[in-house]
Amino acid sequence: MSRISVYCGLAVAFAFLIVHYIVGFIPVGEGAGWDGGVYVQYVERLGQGLPIFGDPYRSIRMSGFLPLVVASYLGASKAVLIGLQACLNAVMLSIGAALLHDVMVRLNVRQAVATLSVAILSCSWLFLCMPMFYPVLSDHVALAMVCFSLWSWVRSYKFTVYFLCAYCAWLMPGLFIIPLVLAAFPYRVDSLETISVNYKYTFSLFALLAIPLTVLLLLTIYHVPLAAVAAHSVSINGKTASTDMILLSAFSMLVSMYLIVWVGARAALDPATWKSLSVPGLLVGALFFVASATLMKVSFDWKTGFAGPPLLDYLLYQSLAAPFKPLVAHFISFGPVILLAISACLVGRRIPTALQLVFLAFLPLLAFGSESRQWIGVLPIALVIFAVADYAWRTRVWCLIFSALVLLPAFWLKPTISVAASTGMGFQTFQWQFYFGRQGPWMSLTTYQVGVIASLVFISIALFMHMYFRRAPDALVIDKN
Repeated sequence: MSRISVYCGLAVAFAFLIVHYIVGFIPVGEGAGWDGGVYVQYVERLGQGLPIFGDPYRSIRMSGFLPLVVASYLGASKAVLIGLQACLNAVMLSIGAALLHDVMVRLNVRQAVATLSVAILSCSWLFLCMPMFYPVLSDHVALAMVCFSLWSWVRSYKFTVYFLCAYCAWLMPGLFIIPLVLAAFPYRVDSLETISVNYKYTFSLFALLAIPLTVLLLLTIYHVPLAAVAAHSVSINGKTASTDMILLSAFSMLVSMYLIVWVGARAALDPATWKSLSVPGLLVGALFFVASATLMKVSFDWKTGFAGPPLLDYLLYQSLAAPFKPLVAHFISFGPVILLAISACLVGRRIPTALQLVFLAFLPLLAFGSESRQWIGVLPIALVIFAVADYAWRTRVWCLIFSALVLLPAFWLKPTISVAASTGMGFQTFQWQFYFGRQGPWMSLTTYQVGVIASLVFISIALFMHMYFRRAPDALVIDKN
């Protein structure tokens, strides 16, 4: 690892220290938050040698809090456990940032672009603020493990990737997909691919898939009760959805589905996909995951207690709440880099096959689910895709500037949330929206509208710069990776 990668990690660690003093801990559950408070209780039970009953969904995530269990066993108080987890988050994610910088350099990204990309990552709410503000969540461990997975993949540490296929299943549902795809499509030195498209066959496969999926989606939407959409994640007299725009929301779902089907059909018919596939890697990675999933299945009683939310219902409620609301939520939570990564995948240029397919696997969840933190594993993938794609330097700088602007409300987070929590306000009030405005399902319609305007401003200026400068000399405007 280069010295610059190490320096990037140290700079991110310093940023975490500053952010901790700005945002503090969430004023709920004495700094643990809602789910975090439950995890702390479970940590204390395990520290006392007591089992956890009736909550398999959260029990499997306890593997991310093993240091806290040891600390609790040694007598650490609740406040110490929360502070310790915040410190662990800062250390893990600082190392993760350094590893990501090394990943990008090894993918032939220039040092300046890799460093700028780490700066963009550090302006993401989910990467920089949440690990300090709401530390006791497995999300932050999952984020670090994805960085480690990418680094192990680009270094060709195959057995480490296989192990991560097993371990990631215990951190967050669906996270195992990332190391599994990386195991199936190992890194090659010439892994930057420009997708070869046979439009005749691609359109045929697209139509073959799109027609039945359109019928299925429309029938599913037709049976969704509007009252459930309007009531989803509502607090007191808040409002998170506009049923008046239900037709536009349904149309946005169709558009999102068509784009995903197109990218999937193109990838399926691309020779580079099959050339990059390692059948032994796929089988071994799948074996590690199946063994881990089997152990998980037999270790817990999944018929008793909370086994997880109704995912399909929630995805429908969230995507029907307002047109493209999930993408707006991701724009605010991940930062504008998520839109540029999606654009790069749609264009399909100069992206390693493994990263394209991992991102494709998450696209349906990103398109229909607005709770961004549930798909947090895609953030490092999006960042690396953005780094290797042939974006001009000015576009990258604009992404950094706008990422910082999106993060700016964090400076007012601590005082406004303190007032909201102490006075019992609803989650869709102005004060609570400094936090819940970045938690998609709880995002108020006002925050959604601000997000729409912000994303349109970002996209418009990015397109304007691209079109205005496209005739300029390449040496000035194009970043040759």
